[in-house]
Amino acid sequence: MFALPADGSEGYSPPVTPEGASFAQLEEDFLRIVRETVFCTVTTVGEDGRPRNRMLHPVFVIRDGRPLGWALTGRTPLKTRHLAANPHVACSYWNPSHDTLFVDCVASWVEDDQEKAAVWDVFRETPQPLGWGAEGLAGYGPDEWRNPIFTPLRLEPWRVQLMRGEEYPLGNLTGTVWYGR
Repeated sequence: MFALPADGSEGYSPPVTPEGASFAQLEEDFLRIVRETVFCTVTTVGEDGRPRNRMLHPVFVIRDGRPLGWALTGRTPLKTRHLAANPHVACSYWNPSHDTLFVDCVASWVEDDQEKAAVWDVFRETPQPLGWGAEGLAGYGPDEWRNPIFTPLRLEPWRVQLMRGEEYPLGNLTGTVWYGR
């Protein structure tokens, strides 16, 4: 826990995050944490207002200076109902160095064949452990994305909050926030 210096001085003052910080300020650390952590906790909220957590394995890319991700997940009845009631999800990453990343997204099932094929390629071309890599897809054909159990979930972030572990002892509990508006 951060304590004020015994000499009565003001101590550390965390930097104020400017509203509208550019994603470029976060991009390097964002990608590092996602790649190092691999799995994240994703929270949905049902029509009854109750949250539900689950572990997912999204892959994020940067497109036009903004993050965009996909998770390959089962299209379960509960998850489908939750996303129909409220398409907003919260993704939370934590690694042992206490770097944390919170990614608030609008989620939607990928229905378009062209996008499904592109997502298959992203997971195939991203090396393990973040993606599957060619070695993880050995034995699968190039059209496997047509399999009905292949159900990618598109994650379009609208807010990203990054907190670096080394800043915690200094009292910066806000980190840096990007709003994609």
